[in-house]
Amino acid sequence: MKKILPILLLFIASSSLSAQSIVEALTSGTQKGKGTLMGAEAEFSMQWEWTLNDQFLKLTFANSRKSKEGTPIVFKANGFYKLLDDSRVVGNWFDSRGISFPLNGTITDTELTIIWGTPQTEQGKTVYQLTPDNQINVIDFFLADGQYRQFGEASYAQN
Repeated sequence: MKKILPILLLFIASSSLSAQSIVEALTSGTQKGKGTLMGAEAEFSMQWEWTLNDQFLKLTFANSRKSKEGTPIVFKANGFYKLLDDSRVVGNWFDSRGISFPLNGTITDTELTIIWGTPQTEQGKTVYQLTPDNQINVIDFFLADGQYRQFGEASYAQN
């Protein structure tokens, strides 16, 4: 047991040193993802970076999929996120449809959950989850009749 304990402590210390937070994972550069969007296969890209004297996280986002007829559909957006403290996030979203809306959410070491929109625009929720192998999984929901319904899902491998 005396020989196993130091090895176990070294393993625990090294694995906690290599773990990264959701913010560190998100801001690790441009990330490419694959998944589904509105029932179709889709490709995604996101780049998170600190901006404006590190007061905000800026998301530059795009996805592309094909319509049933095979026509490409491309969507682009920018989001600005302010970390209020260790657990709360607010911000604003602007997209290529000409729509903007507020963002409100929560953050932990491994998950960012954003509630977005207004009754006048659209409403939904996006959940960013950091997996133990540093992959980021994103699940998107829209709000309809008081219930969240999934419309998209993507996995991003770390570069």
